[in-house]
Amino acid sequence: MDIRELQRRYLAGQRNFENADLRGAQLQDLTLAGIRLRNADLRGADLSGASLWSADLAGASLEGASLRGTDLRRAALVGSDLTCADLTYALLVSADLTGAELRGANFSHADLYCAQMSPAQHEAALAAGAHVYDPALSDLRHVMTPR
Repeated sequence: MDIRELQRRYLAGQRNFENADLRGAQLQDLTLAGIRLRNADLRGADLSGASLWSADLAGASLEGASLRGTDLRRAALVGSDLTCADLTYALLVSADLTGAELRGANFSHADLYCAQMSPAQHEAALAAGAHVYDPALSDLRHVMTPR
């Protein structure tokens, strides 16, 4: 699928792009909140800085994709393939990564607060540099610190 066609259809209100072939697509900094990319082929795609809030990426192939700084809050990544994907600084707050393949993925500074995943996935993500950071609790901690 052509990127301009995707943008045109998305802006016209279409959200279902299930099974789309977007291999190597340059989707940096796009706002695609709520998009449905179930089983889409996004291998090697660049989604850096994109807003994919509440996106449905279940079963999507994101092998080697760049998701640096991507907003994936509340995204469904169930059963997706994130092998060797770059999720540096990605926002995965409340994302569902159940059954996702995370082998070799870079989670450096990614935020996994309230993300759904198995204990093994959680440990692997933390070992790959992820954080579980809740800004509200962090701010509270500073307020409650004795001076």
